[in-house]
Amino acid sequence: MHPLFAYSRRLALLSLLLSGCGLAQAESVSGDCRYKEETSTIVDGLVFKQPNSFDKTKTDVVVALSTLALDKAALARISDGSMKESSLRRQLMGSREARLIKLTLEGTTVTALNYNGGGISYSTSGTGVGTLTPKASDASHVEASFVLEGDADELRCQLSFNLAYASTASLAAGGKAAGSAAAPAAGGKPLPPGGGEAGKVFQANLAAMQKGDIDAMLATVSKAQADKMRAQKNDPKFPMMLQMMKSFAPKSATVTGGQDFGDHAELTLDAVGQSGEKSSGTCKLVKEDGKWKVEKTSMKSGD
Repeated sequence: MHPLFAYSRRLALLSLLLSGCGLAQAESVSGDCRYKEETSTIVDGLVFKQPNSFDKTKTDVVVALSTLALDKAALARISDGSMKESSLRRQLMGSREARLIKLTLEGTTVTALNYNGGGISYSTSGTGVGTLTPKASDASHVEASFVLEGDADELRCQLSFNLAYASTASLAAGGKAAGSAAAPAAGGKPLPPGGGEAGKVFQANLAAMQKGDIDAMLATVSKAQADKMRAQKNDPKFPMMLQMMKSFAPKSATVTGGQDFGDHAELTLDAVGQSGEKSSGTCKLVKEDGKWKVEKTSMKSGD
């Protein structure tokens, strides 16, 4: 494997471990691009729509990935796609270290790629630029991975992203989730604070994650998640990923309530991170062979 992609692969493995143990974020980006001697690691991203440059009757899906954090609240308030892109570029123009990778998507292909910043301006277009592997695409978000191969002096990228469309609606939804624990769907049997038996399994899963105890983690997650984790155990970077996972695990989490739907349960959570930062969210558990198993936990920062 080329050294350029090693970091991206480690991030992808860590993401799998975190999701397998129940921790997953609503939005995520990972990967990097290399142009000549420069390597740029992305830390934030945005997806939006704007009119096609050549045919105004068509709309392009644009994924913008940045090496610096973006002010998404400001960008979400701009409805016009072209104006949104201009505002995004203005956010980054003050830093020589900032790099912007722009992908124009059409169906299952990338039709244009732009790489800009620090005096660099690279662009390429065609019927199929690189390899796009879509995972999800609907009215609310886009999830995919993208690989661009090339020679040593050409642009090469390996990127993954799961991004919600930047709009005031998504901003409001995100703010609501960040401000308090997301409520599970109505219709189930109410669970008390602590979450009953489902809550005990969640806490056992969290304790295993804090210790980096892979066997205990496998015992508390759903079969589908356990199979994914077992498939990664032979990766040489697996021990390092376990240590990283321990550092990402919340210091503590409280189950504030939830609903039992019979075949699955949803818990509401408040958590405190290793550095004292607060977050809230939900945990979904499924019942397998009469026992609760963690399927996924989604957390939002309370900042």
